[in-house]
Amino acid sequence: MTTGLKTGLVLAGGAARGAYEVGVLSYLREEFEPHFGRELKLDILAGTSVGAIHACYLAASSHQHREQARGLISHWHAMKVEEVLRCSFGDVFRIIREALSKPTEHSTRDIQYGGLVDPRGLRALVGRGIPWLQIGRNLRKGHLEALAISATHVGTGAATVFIQRADGTIPRWSDDPDYRAVATRIGPNHALASAAIPVVFPAVRVRGHLHIDGGFKLNVPLSPALRLGAQRVIVVSLRPTVGVQPATAAEEHERELAVASAPFLVGKLLNMLMTDRTDQDLGRLRRLNDILEAGTTAYGPGFAQTLSAALHPHRSQPVRYIRELLVRPSRDLGELAAEYVKTPEFRRRSSGLAHRTILRLVEREAPREADMASYLLFDGGFADILIDLGRRDARALRSQWERFWSDEPQTVSEKAAMKSPASTAA
Repeated sequence: MTTGLKTGLVLAGGAARGAYEVGVLSYLREEFEPHFGRELKLDILAGTSVGAIHACYLAASSHQHREQARGLISHWHAMKVEEVLRCSFGDVFRIIREALSKPTEHSTRDIQYGGLVDPRGLRALVGRGIPWLQIGRNLRKGHLEALAISATHVGTGAATVFIQRADGTIPRWSDDPDYRAVATRIGPNHALASAAIPVVFPAVRVRGHLHIDGGFKLNVPLSPALRLGAQRVIVVSLRPTVGVQPATAAEEHERELAVASAPFLVGKLLNMLMTDRTDQDLGRLRRLNDILEAGTTAYGPGFAQTLSAALHPHRSQPVRYIRELLVRPSRDLGELAAEYVKTPEFRRRSSGLAHRTILRLVEREAPREADMASYLLFDGGFADILIDLGRRDARALRSQWERFWSDEPQTVSEKAAMKSPASTAA
């Protein structure tokens, strides 16, 4: 029996922290898939910020899925801070000049708006690492069904989800004015807009409108994946597992001293702004699954259709049971950044202003954590640490992966849903 369930992969934003996602994909493609014995297709790819760049890469390489993990690992391993974070003292004066200058028609056509870092490093990385035209070819050939990446519209603060499908359409979407979907052919500017952390990277103009990092409104884009028809979803969050050990008195004292530093405050602010609503979103999904399971058990296999009909005026999609698998870090990524930057390896790998700035940031943040630096640490050595962590965390969930990819229905309500193909999303 083959379920034919549409599978979605949801990738969170987090700048340099995103190397963790590559570790999860590495486990899926290089360890679990050979063990499982067949190709595991990812039909719907949804990402934000660095997750958007990864989603675009996966869409462009979906015709050769066995090479996907190795390709991403190679890109991350080769990263150097000074190549991605191209910054000079001249950039500081440019920011001041842009802030004081009156905009002109010529200046508003420029891609750079307010970023401290010269975007050419990131633009070159995105441009040469992804064969953009291959995305459309793979969609037309059926290697995947949809690609969705999110950004934040500067003028309105609304979440904008850029969607590419073979037929150029989008399904019925939300009526929420703070959340809109746009059908388009996704290219480098869309990915750069999704990854444009304010102050660090400049805002990017897409279709005449400025956009910044999608993480401020939709950091873990689960909803787009479901609206595009995913019937089971893998969610990779960059927020560490809850239940961290309480700090000791000495650690609390160190934190109190660190609060006075700007890097510490900015790092915590980034953590708050890159809102990760994974627990809330999955909590709602699981509650709906529980309702469907209880209702199907009590009232029969038509319960989901009856509920969908009753909720139709209030929902843009029918109700359906959704399988889900969540992978998240077992270690605090800020702590890992602090540990790595203090090693001789980091000092050997890099030099220049960006390198010295990160060293200074870590010195100014709390002794055992470096949240701000962890977002900016585009360094192959740090990436290797995060990739290994992602691989180990995913491996620890092996039984859940087997259940997730099983062809057999896992619940009464899922069995009923499999017999009702008209209901394709939740």
